Amino acid sequence: MRLINIFKEVKYRFIFFGIFNVFISNLILQILLLNISSFKATFVSQMVNFFLGYYLYGKRVFRVNKLKIKIFLKYFLLVMFLWNTNWKLIEYFHSFGISKNIASLVIVPFLALISYFTQKYIIFKF
Repeated sequence: MRLINIFKEVKYRFIFFGIFNVFISNLILQILLLNISSFKATFVSQMVNFFLGYYLYGKRVFRVNKLKIKIFLKYFLLVMFLWNTNWKLIEYFHSFGISKNIASLVIVPFLALISYFTQKYIIFKF
């Protein structure tokens, strides 16, 4: 399958841009988890993910012509939900002696699935 054909499908665009967004935001998260609380670290990381993701997913993945305030608000609610889920799960796994950094990496696929389906069927209604 040619690379051009792959990018015609939403799921492949989501994976491609999602990997980029997750890499950037998780790099920030991993560094911050070494120095500050998981609450603050996940918040900063999630804000980077929010602004980068809003553009990438809206324009590049779901190809929305105009990103309206209604979409912005729905996306913001998703980001807040994911942020809370992320830091609470990190703390939960850490309570069992698992490194916060390892826990945060294990959680990524779970959060990505929630994000994809919420964006596809609720936020951008593709």
